[in-house]
Amino acid sequence: MVVKFVHCESEPFGPDDGSAAPAVPQPLLERHGARVLNPSEVTVAPKEPRPRSTAYRTGAMLFGWELLNDDRKFRDIKAFVNQKMGVDLVMPRNHKETRHCGRGPRPVGLQPVEGRSEALRVDAWQVLQALRASEHRGDSMQISVEHLMFGTVDIGGTPWEASGAPTGTTYVRNGTTGRIPVTYFGPPPARQELDRRPVIAVVDSGLGPNDWFGMPDRSTPPPPGGFLAVYPQLQDAIRAQEQQNQNATPTQLIRTFWDAPVTDNPLVGTLDRDTGHGTFIAGIIRQVAPDANVLAIRVLHSDGVAYEGDVLLALWGLVDRVERAQHGHPEDMVDVVSLSLGYFDENPDAEGYTGMISQAIDALRRLGVLVVAAAGNDATSRRFYPAALAERPENGAGPQVLSVGALNPSNTKALFSNEAPWVRCWATGAGIVSTFPKDVQGAISAGVSPRTDRGALDPDDFRAGFAVWDGTSFAAPLAAAEITTQMIKVAQDNPAIGLKVVDKDTATERVRAAIEQAQKASG
Repeated sequence: MVVKFVHCESEPFGPDDGSAAPAVPQPLLERHGARVLNPSEVTVAPKEPRPRSTAYRTGAMLFGWELLNDDRKFRDIKAFVNQKMGVDLVMPRNHKETRHCGRGPRPVGLQPVEGRSEALRVDAWQVLQALRASEHRGDSMQISVEHLMFGTVDIGGTPWEASGAPTGTTYVRNGTTGRIPVTYFGPPPARQELDRRPVIAVVDSGLGPNDWFGMPDRSTPPPPGGFLAVYPQLQDAIRAQEQQNQNATPTQLIRTFWDAPVTDNPLVGTLDRDTGHGTFIAGIIRQVAPDANVLAIRVLHSDGVAYEGDVLLALWGLVDRVERAQHGHPEDMVDVVSLSLGYFDENPDAEGYTGMISQAIDALRRLGVLVVAAAGNDATSRRFYPAALAERPENGAGPQVLSVGALNPSNTKALFSNEAPWVRCWATGAGIVSTFPKDVQGAISAGVSPRTDRGALDPDDFRAGFAVWDGTSFAAPLAAAEITTQMIKVAQDNPAIGLKVVDKDTATERVRAAIEQAQKASG
């Protein structure tokens, strides 16, 4: 295990390589009601910069909380969109009931106006540009398309096709997405007693059964008081938000914290590309920071896609939880957030980037929470958000975002990892062994089966409960776990920043001290 920190002398907001976002397969876009923005073809409002490529959902937009709750402004915008575009805005029915999940943006559905006789192509980008070219331009700064975000596990130029791995590399194994089943005989590392265990929130693909976590099957949730915990109230809010948008745009539902289904095509039966992603990350943290706890929140579908609105709901829900912890409920504290997902934004100006994801992360930072984000696996320097927020100065807003690239076991930088001045930390992200849902079995069979009691290695039978995998997805939680381990040490050495003290100033100082110790340990 290696974690290295980078001291970057270059100017923030420097140029990237100008790359387009990787091409997204059409079936994936159709499944999630999405489209790729083509900069050479799109409509752009006056005074707006020419956008860069990104993936977004056509039948939904994100509205800021204040705008959503200003009845007059929302009604005026709705009337304009009705008349100008022939599109109706579908107000979220339950947004006021989810204030416990923070006052962040919520998705608003787009539908053709009822009774319209002519054909209409509903497109959130077109609606947004019409608003920005109108008298509603000021309010439209609180409105955005809803981006597709992608898990950062698959290798080599696209976030979803492992077959695109650089020619001749060894990150793709046995015709799968790089993960292979292995056997590991060791027990989960022992845990010491602490006054309060630091909590790492893993906003990812949820969990699958594994004996390390006391979950033998999918009828058994994480045991109370154990290493793993889930957040049913927030998970219910995510499900309700997705259910509401089903009528406006194709939507895949995340129903619970369980990572399921394991395949999106049961007729073929091959495993989805991010099946087991969250369980694998939980196992990394269990190995490196056994004295911490993990709070698992599912936003990532097993095909590697997350809706920006769901990610925002999860992050603002964590903001609400930390605020509650700092006002008399320390048992609700979250110390670190690990994000192994992201997207390429359409804004060509990094300094002018105002993505809604940055607002949620800044709110966490102001509370003293460290956000650790994977740099992405596209071998590019194009800014991948939220990891690229690492280049923004602290400016009194709490710990900077820590962006993490991937190293090989030899400590060289992995061929697939993104690399740019905004990548501030490097951690082992290739050839990692960790936990995997033990009930996952795909359709790929062993290559040789001469007799019924003999066979070759089956590349997608994970009954042993462990796998080997690669990606910045796994470098990021490893770095988060190492810093959390250092957090425990500095808290034990200095009672003034002890773990039981959870106010924002102490939390910020504790994170800074932990990062400083981790930097020293890395040499």
